[in-house]
Amino acid sequence: MVKIRLLKKILTNLGISLLSFLILFVLLELGFRLTEKLSAPEDPSQIWAIYDRDLGYRLRPNFADFNEYGLRDDPIDSRKTKFRLLLLGDSVPFYGDNLDDTYPGRLETIINNDSQLVATEVINAGIKGYTTYQELLYLKKYGLAFNPDLVCISFVLNDLHKFLHQFVVENGEIVGENYVFSETAVQTVKNPLYQLARKSHFLVWLRHQLSIFDTLIEFKTSNGFTFDYRPDFNTAWKDKPWEYINTYFSEFGKLSNEHDFKVFVVVFPFGEQLREEYLERDYEYVTKPQRKLKKICAEFDIPLLDLLNEIDPETHLLEDQIHLTRQGRQIAAHKIAQFLKTKQLIPTNSNINSMTSHHQQ
Repeated sequence: MVKIRLLKKILTNLGISLLSFLILFVLLELGFRLTEKLSAPEDPSQIWAIYDRDLGYRLRPNFADFNEYGLRDDPIDSRKTKFRLLLLGDSVPFYGDNLDDTYPGRLETIINNDSQLVATEVINAGIKGYTTYQELLYLKKYGLAFNPDLVCISFVLNDLHKFLHQFVVENGEIVGENYVFSETAVQTVKNPLYQLARKSHFLVWLRHQLSIFDTLIEFKTSNGFTFDYRPDFNTAWKDKPWEYINTYFSEFGKLSNEHDFKVFVVVFPFGEQLREEYLERDYEYVTKPQRKLKKICAEFDIPLLDLLNEIDPETHLLEDQIHLTRQGRQIAAHKIAQFLKTKQLIPTNSNINSMTSHHQQ
């Protein structure tokens, strides 16, 4: 009888504790969302992104160091006076201490310092959070107007979603400065607790402060791979999303033929792929995304530069294992410039001079 009363007391206390925790969590979540809303800029022009019906969002023209077209680049002359390379991508080409420090900015410098290559304008169309689908749409809707001679697809292994990120949009205006993972991205991880953590504004904030969920992923995947439990990257190891990439690359190829430009791809590794214990455990599985992409590029005769063996996670990647350090940006730019020259994707001055001489004769 005493044991039964003790058990009831324990269960009652446990129930009260769980209920108290639930109430506290709900209050924290409501309070955090209210604080976010109150602290959001009242003037939409103070937000770095603007709503786009097709793309979801794009960079706000003339915001910070964005140009008149809403790209993190120098102003673009409507008259094309140089060979033009349009570089599509996400936050990897977007990031840098300044315009010249982004890897597209560094690439432009390297190319133009090479006396053998023609003067080249690299247009940085890297937009934070974009996927290959959005990059294709951007090319159709805005990029073709730049009349590029060469288009680069800067591919990261979280690009296989249709939309990876989303903003809150009210009356055609973005509310708040930060986006979150899209609902479809969150649903790719079949774990109710993880989905809750990604939907909760408070827990998303807490994750960035304490890295608590990354630690939980590490614990859960002691015999697996962390990227399989990440909503942004796990799709790269699934087969179905690559069917969509195949379709998108087919469209890139058609646009290339229709609008007379060449296209190439540079793929960046996810730092988690480069963990020695992962590569030793199952190299074939860990590097599956690169092989998938290589096969697709071969099908459409698109030159591919794979940086898997060129990036050092210790010195070339930031702590998030996605974005490049300053040294990483320089390495990427150097390798791409070398690739473009080897593959003859940028004309040489000798070719231009010989063509000029031929026309004069």
